[in-house]
Amino acid sequence: MDLSSIVRNNSEYNKKYEYYTSLGYSEKAALVLSVFTYGGVELKKLIEDLGNDRILERLYDWVLESNGKDPMSEVRSYYAEKHRATILEDPFVGSGPGNGAGGFLGGLLGGAFGSKKSAPRGLAGGARGMGAVRDFMAMGAAAPMMEEPAVERGSLPAPEPAVTPMSAKELAEAVSTDSYETIEEKDARSPLTAPTSTFRMTANTASTGIVINQIRRGRSVNKDQVRIEELLNYFDYDEAAPKEETFSINTQLSDVGKERQLLYVYAGAGGEVKEYQNIVLLLDVSGSMSSRAELTQEIVATVVSKLKKNDRFSLITYSSEDETVYEGFEIKGDGDKEDVMGRLLSIWINGCTNGSAGIETAYKIGAEYYNKDGNNQVILITDGDLNFGVTAKGALKDLIEEKKKSGLFLSVLGCGLYNYQDDKLEVLSKNGNGTYRVVNDLEDVMYSVRDRYISLTNIVAKDVKAQVEFNPRYVKSYRLLGYENRKLNHEDFVNDAVISEPYGAGGHGVALYEIERGDAEGTQELKYQTAVLTDSKDLCTVKVRFKQPLSDESVEISKAVDAGAESEIGGNTRLAYFIYCLGEKLRGSDKLKKEDEEFYAAMLKDGEYLKLPGGNSETLKLIVEYLS
Repeated sequence: MDLSSIVRNNSEYNKKYEYYTSLGYSEKAALVLSVFTYGGVELKKLIEDLGNDRILERLYDWVLESNGKDPMSEVRSYYAEKHRATILEDPFVGSGPGNGAGGFLGGLLGGAFGSKKSAPRGLAGGARGMGAVRDFMAMGAAAPMMEEPAVERGSLPAPEPAVTPMSAKELAEAVSTDSYETIEEKDARSPLTAPTSTFRMTANTASTGIVINQIRRGRSVNKDQVRIEELLNYFDYDEAAPKEETFSINTQLSDVGKERQLLYVYAGAGGEVKEYQNIVLLLDVSGSMSSRAELTQEIVATVVSKLKKNDRFSLITYSSEDETVYEGFEIKGDGDKEDVMGRLLSIWINGCTNGSAGIETAYKIGAEYYNKDGNNQVILITDGDLNFGVTAKGALKDLIEEKKKSGLFLSVLGCGLYNYQDDKLEVLSKNGNGTYRVVNDLEDVMYSVRDRYISLTNIVAKDVKAQVEFNPRYVKSYRLLGYENRKLNHEDFVNDAVISEPYGAGGHGVALYEIERGDAEGTQELKYQTAVLTDSKDLCTVKVRFKQPLSDESVEISKAVDAGAESEIGGNTRLAYFIYCLGEKLRGSDKLKKEDEEFYAAMLKDGEYLKLPGGNSETLKLIVEYLS
């Protein structure tokens, strides 16, 4: 079988091949990784028979000697001949990505019986019954949701999806078990009664990754999936990262209507990069991840490609139990990276999700190879469907807060659009001093992992908070746009015991305020006190407070905004303003005013929004077309 010809003549294979070669993998390795995806028992058994060393090379040679037209079909045929003696003859049973409905019937009946023990033999599914129905219908019966199998199984043809009056999209949304924090938008506040606005400053973009992938797949966007601040952060601005300092603050004040202004606040982190890496990759291989195997394989390949000589790499997988595939493996050259990817192909996706056990193991191993001068990072790849071990958000928070005392940071790469547990992953990353991103296709991997790897893994500051104090002499009211679930009390800003969120190297966070200009004097009617104003000409002062990664003491920087500053709307503010309008429309909100709608319409006319700074036109166009 000519593997090169197969890859060249298949657009999907070729796309993956080009990506793997761009990461630096050899031609043979890229060809094998393009046609084989880990997760199935058939491939696992073939690799065991061929030998567990030099796996990519052995698979390449095996394909050359095969007579079929498709490598994975040949793997299935091999498995059927060599290992299929005890297979259950059930068309609803599968064993790996793309190999039948997998756990559809098992998940359905397992959910109905209430536990794996009481389900019929071979139909274990636990509480994932409705999730299995959802994935089965939404994905055309292509994604297994199998939990712990009673016997090893082969692959049989997938059944035709059941006839239903609802579309796959409608059914998926009707039975969706996605989980997000509820968002409640706030009204404007007076600087006399609330002189400061305090919040957790963030560089995260996870919710926007979810929104964009919802749009790409033709699914509806849920209001609680749209976090305005993360939408603002997702895009690039015409800003330069600080060279000497850890943080820099930039502001723009712009008129957007009569007596109404926007205050744009940009907090950018420096680009410090530590030479040595101690990376612990924690990979969810439970049944719910089976439909994401191709994606997670690309993520792992990207992370591994970033490793340099003498870096340490550990790989832990978890499902019903955790398994250490690599522990403190020292990278000596590119051949070692290809060995890692070969071992990945031998992993079988199955079982339920004991994420807390995996976290315990990951931190233990990370601590054993800790380097005080290096970057010590746990990267969790999962859909967040934690259904075994520690599962409650409060308990997960306690677990990860205890583990971060080791000096290791936890970053999260969330995968999935079905049964996706965003709220749990946000808790883990926020309290684990790491970043949180969502990836659901190769474009996401390129954007969030390959191109922004340094900001994902090199944490330069933690517990980043912001506070803006407004002068009631010039500000009648103000409203922070977004950050609904990140607001803090005034006193929390200087309280170092109150945690916040981290920044990776080169990361940035954007905040946007809607300001009603005017004198707020006279609006305070109190019996025992009267507001006494200074003669300051400042409109407000922006303060950012943060800690160095391994410090418990905060550093504070600030910048005052002149009340008489230039008010012509700048390019970065126009970009942030347009993104804000998109966010409110995605939410179906009533917060946009007449002048906002006029600005939005003007930006759409003749594609004016495509000329905004930052090179974001493709993603902006995707959202605009969805809203049209």
